[in-house]
Amino acid sequence: MALESRHKTNKNFAMSGMTDIVFLLLIFFMITSTLIVPAASNVELPESNNQTQSSPVLVVSISNDKIIYVDDQIYSMGELEGVLRKKLENYGEAPTVRLNADRNLNMAEVFAFLDIARRNRYKVILGTQPS
Repeated sequence: MALESRHKTNKNFAMSGMTDIVFLLLIFFMITSTLIVPAASNVELPESNNQTQSSPVLVVSISNDKIIYVDDQIYSMGELEGVLRKKLENYGEAPTVRLNADRNLNMAEVFAFLDIARRNRYKVILGTQPS
């Protein structure tokens, strides 16, 4: 006499709901990670109460030791213009660049960067910290 259960369990599992959630989370993290603007670690920004509504395409940081960071890569002032042209060539006529300059930095480096931005028609936002 064979005893069989009347209630058979379904051993199949539908993954469609789980894959939808994974893809939505993936898209969310991809969008939020592009909105975060990294800053160089050794830059002490000046204080300001003003807020800018533009979002920069690229971040250039100049530390007090005159070290220039573009997207956390170190460059010299001589190669900065070529690097900026290469990185900003696909962003239209007047891309926005954020300049994080150390508050104790000599202004000669800032003026050299602003001259590069003027020649290439880049918009520049000065990075500050809230006061």
